Amino acid sequence: MLKTIALALIVGIGTFAPALAAELAPTEQSPHAEAIRLVMQLRPAEIRNLENAPHRWHDTEERSWQVKRPFGPGIVDSTHYFVVTYSIGGKVVGTWQVNTRTHQVAGAGERLRIE
Repeated sequence: MLKTIALALIVGIGTFAPALAAELAPTEQSPHAEAIRLVMQLRPAEIRNLENAPHRWHDTEERSWQVKRPFGPGIVDSTHYFVVTYSIGGKVVGTWQVNTRTHQVAGAGERLRIE
């Protein structure tokens, strides 16, 4: 009887422990999503100015965000460096360079420090 209870506990712990650990582990956000979040958080007025202000609540234009690294790994570490573009109706209306490590966002004509 004691062996049966011990076996049941071992099986139960072995079954539920990975699920519990995954639930308790901090969730890691996509680095690409982090780049978009930084632009939206640090440049809200700029984004509002890019939209057709009187019509933005009712227009049916598609809005899309694109994120990419400007180059692959090599001499410069591109792990935290992204280019974020915002398009309305298929036309790019805004572009930013983002460093997610330092939480910097640079618009057109601005410089971004790459480490």
